[in-house]
Amino acid sequence: MAHSDRFVGKVAVVTGGASGIGKAIAERYIQDGGKVVIGDLQTDKFEAITAELGAENVYCCKCDVSVREDVDALIQAAYDKFGGFDAMFNNAGVNIFKDFLEFTIEESDFIFNVNYRGVFNGSQAAAKAFIAHNIPGVIVNTSSVNFRCVTPNTTCYAASKGAISMFTRGIAVELAPYGIRANCVCPGSTDTPMVGQCARDRFPTYTAPKLAIKRMARPEEQAAVACFLASDDASYMTGESVFSVGGWGIA
Repeated sequence: MAHSDRFVGKVAVVTGGASGIGKAIAERYIQDGGKVVIGDLQTDKFEAITAELGAENVYCCKCDVSVREDVDALIQAAYDKFGGFDAMFNNAGVNIFKDFLEFTIEESDFIFNVNYRGVFNGSQAAAKAFIAHNIPGVIVNTSSVNFRCVTPNTTCYAASKGAISMFTRGIAVELAPYGIRANCVCPGSTDTPMVGQCARDRFPTYTAPKLAIKRMARPEEQAAVACFLASDDASYMTGESVFSVGGWGIA
C-alpha cells in the first residue's frame, strides 16, 4: 500500500538492499512511487525480492561495494532499466563482534573496505553521474549510533561509521554547488540479520537500560528516516547525521 507519491518518476540505488534496513529502504521507496536498483552479494535472495516487489519496480544486481567497477555498473543499471537515477543509498555494511585485543588487521581492513570504501565508491560514482546528467541528486549514507556511543566489541565498526559521518559532512560541502545533498541516517539497535548473537544476548541488560524506547527498532522505522532524507521534505538538510536510536542516552 502506497504511503505517498513523493518518489514518483524517481529512481534509487540501494546497496545492501537484499535484507535488513536496505531491503526496508527499497520497499519504502517503491511504496512511495519510485523504482529501485538493489546491489548486494546475497544473490540467492534476488528472485524472491523481485517477485515480492515486482519486476516493474525493482532490479537486482550482484555488487561488491568495495569494487568500484561493481558500483559503477549498479548505477548504470538504473539508467538502463529505469531510465534515470536520483538517489543513492549507501547502506551496505558489515561488522565483526569481537574483542579489540583479539582483532586482526585483516578483519579491520575488511570492515573498512566494505563500510567506508563502499560509501566512498557509491558517493563518488553517484555524484559524478548526477553532475553528468545535471540532476540535483541525493546521497544517503548509513552510519550508526556507534558514531556517537561506542559499545564493547564494536571498535573497528564504530571507527568505520565515524569515518562515514565525517566523510558525509565533507562531500555535503563539496557537492552543494551542484545541488547535491548528502546526509547520514544513524540507526540504533535494529532487528536485522546483521545483529550478532552476542549483541542480542546483551540487549536486555546492557542496551535496553540506555534507551527511552526499550526495544530494538524495526527495519522499516529506519527506512522511514532514510527515505525522508532522500525526499524533498528534507530539501534544506545536508551534511547531517540523523540519529534514530530510541532515545539512547537520554533515559
